[in-house]
Amino acid sequence: MATAELAISLQGSVDRYARSLIVPSRLLALHPRKAGGVGNAAALAPAIVLGVISAFEGFVENFLATALYLQGQGFGQIAKKVTLNNPDIDEFEKLVKREFADVASAIGVGFTVDAWYPPDLGTRLWNPVELDWQQARRDAAGWMQVRHCLTHGLASGWQSEVWPGPLKPNSTPASGVLMPMKDGKHSLVLHGAITCARIYRSGAQHLADLAAELTGEALSWSKVPEFPMYKTSYEEYLASQKSRGDGPTALKYSD
Repeated sequence: MATAELAISLQGSVDRYARSLIVPSRLLALHPRKAGGVGNAAALAPAIVLGVISAFEGFVENFLATALYLQGQGFGQIAKKVTLNNPDIDEFEKLVKREFADVASAIGVGFTVDAWYPPDLGTRLWNPVELDWQQARRDAAGWMQVRHCLTHGLASGWQSEVWPGPLKPNSTPASGVLMPMKDGKHSLVLHGAITCARIYRSGAQHLADLAAELTGEALSWSKVPEFPMYKTSYEEYLASQKSRGDGPTALKYSD
């Protein structure tokens, strides 16, 4: 097939997804995660975002192609259905609803993902939040806009810069998920890259698990990198913020 490579099983698709996330997860491990300038390590955040979203797009195509094949659909039918253009979580949800209608009502139920919320202008401390399905899906669209800006050279992700808005009306802009800076600029930093990775990884698992239930196959995600929010532990993270004079902050999310 020209659009996607079939796996032997849906678990095979998950295992391929895990393999495609090895490099982004190792890039995260390279980052010093320290206060102040990080020099060339600033390039890791955009690289992680590009790798994570690329892996997600490949997973959606491969998973759907395999699922449809296991349902007995022909290669011609499958090729038409999985010839996708930069699918994000919202697009994956629509495809699951269309092809696995019986699980539509369960999408988003009980779903949460821990992530980072951008600080207010003039502050630097990102806040840990728990996103529900609607919030995660919306922010995933913003991260797809970040990816679009990076791949088309509209922004580098290297420094504070202006990020163009989306072409589609009512779409979440890249600036909606990035760190606000002066003069209308925004910055893509490691906290943002981690959030992007966690949203896409969790969204992929949620939708794939629901679809797999209809085939009677239980999926294991133990090999798929989780992109931890903290280099050590939450307690050590809070202690490091206190030493900088920032102190812990309350969880929040702004609609």
